[in-house]
Amino acid sequence: MIWRMMLTILLLITGLISKSEAAIDPEVLSSSTVRVIVKKPHGEMSVATGFIWLKPDWVVTALHVLDPEPNSKVIIDYGKKKRLAHVYRVLPKADLVLLEVPRPVLGWQPIKQFKSNKPKYRASVTALGFHHGALAMSTRELLKGYAKPEILKQFLPPYAVKMLSKTKSPHIELPIYYLDGSLLPGFSGAPIFDSEGALIGIGNGGLENGAANVSWVIPANHLDALIASEHKTVPAALRESSSLFTLDKLNTAKARQKIGWQAPWKWVINSAVAITKSVENTTFVPAIPLPTRVNYQKFQFVKIKTRSLEQFKHSSANPEEIMQVVTLFRSIFGDIELDFSAQAFDVYTDAYYGLNIVIPTGTLLYTDDDGYLLAKSDQLCQLCFFELQYHARNLNSKQRQYIHKDAMAFLFRKLDEHWNELNQEGVYEEYKDFRQLLEFGGRRYVANALFANFNEPMTLRHEVNYVSIATNRESWLQAQAINSQFNDDYMTQLLKNPNLNCKLVSLTSEQISLCLSLETAFSLLASVHLTGFSNRFNNL
Repeated sequence: MIWRMMLTILLLITGLISKSEAAIDPEVLSSSTVRVIVKKPHGEMSVATGFIWLKPDWVVTALHVLDPEPNSKVIIDYGKKKRLAHVYRVLPKADLVLLEVPRPVLGWQPIKQFKSNKPKYRASVTALGFHHGALAMSTRELLKGYAKPEILKQFLPPYAVKMLSKTKSPHIELPIYYLDGSLLPGFSGAPIFDSEGALIGIGNGGLENGAANVSWVIPANHLDALIASEHKTVPAALRESSSLFTLDKLNTAKARQKIGWQAPWKWVINSAVAITKSVENTTFVPAIPLPTRVNYQKFQFVKIKTRSLEQFKHSSANPEEIMQVVTLFRSIFGDIELDFSAQAFDVYTDAYYGLNIVIPTGTLLYTDDDGYLLAKSDQLCQLCFFELQYHARNLNSKQRQYIHKDAMAFLFRKLDEHWNELNQEGVYEEYKDFRQLLEFGGRRYVANALFANFNEPMTLRHEVNYVSIATNRESWLQAQAINSQFNDDYMTQLLKNPNLNCKLVSLTSEQISLCLSLETAFSLLASVHLTGFSNRFNNL
């Protein structure tokens, strides 16, 4: 009897050890994950992620990726093998669709179980998917965040709530899982696993709110309702609501082709193309370039989109906050007219820490030999008149407690530290009208400040320095725009052209040169402004 009891205990202990050592294995789960491509008759292509569910011929993905147009084609891509699929069941309220593949690929391994319990706060979760439709599958590591109530409408900008209230796909009262960090474009429909490799949900989102992204996870318990759903066709209302999900789309058709404050310088003087073609009974889709990744400290920033200022403004719940950068620009340079809305920017994100960085499009984000995170182009560099610098650091426990107690004091202290660093190189003044602390709820804060050394007597070239600092869960991010082109000749040009309209075609060569310089100056200010603005969605 004793040896039987000991054997039973040993088996229990072994079972407990096995359970505690269970861990996610992306190599195993990759055989259940597929790329979903939707070709639409009107020239648009959606690229997302899906997973094999219950049977080899069933694929689950996000409903918003599809199109109600009957002539749309759904292609399931697994490695170099592609299969056409058709809609089998839809669950509009949860934005889910079950696809059926008549000829499943040999080797597909269905996921057959899910965990219905909500992950605990700060539990690690993993998303497996295809960023921007890239051929390479990749993981995104995130943490379970805290939100109350944890329903969809709490995370949507007003324009999205209004539209989804009409279409009910997805339903704005849908319970969701809130995660710290953002899912990347192309991860809609991606399987989300806990640390033991159990399926807990389906990636969703892809909405934009200014420079930031809005994404969420559909709990996996909706899979039962999806299979039991009586809906078998894509609802026509999806045509309207799917327009919100711009981050999951590639437009192949297009691919073919404070006010009154006196400016400081015045005061000083006065005082992926994707083309498709059919081959055999499948469809060939050329490779989409791998996403741009930049490693810095413990962070990995991935380029997720390129947008104009007008697009940021249109998608934002607070367009006036985005356009404040125009007021800032004119306060420094006078009543200059540029095509502000057309200025374009690239957005990078670290999905795990939930940090966003914005740089002018066409510039390179990189880490130099000294460990600085910089933007580089023909106009931007460390020895140029224009420079963009980014600094991100993890917060220690003492700093986190400090922020929890008084976030304003922490951020203002960081601004003062930045000011002191500047004054080690000269005499810098802060323009207090532009010190700003923005609070966005959930202990989310962004601070901005403007400095300049126009009173520095020992320099021939003066500098304007605009900085933004955002806190985020376990880290803080600082972005600064440095403009040191203010010599006597440059300020003389500004005085000669106080109301310059750079949108006119009848400009002198000197005015054209000045306008190009002003466009670069604005892109620097906007990059820092948008970097801070986009990080307002992320929790500490």
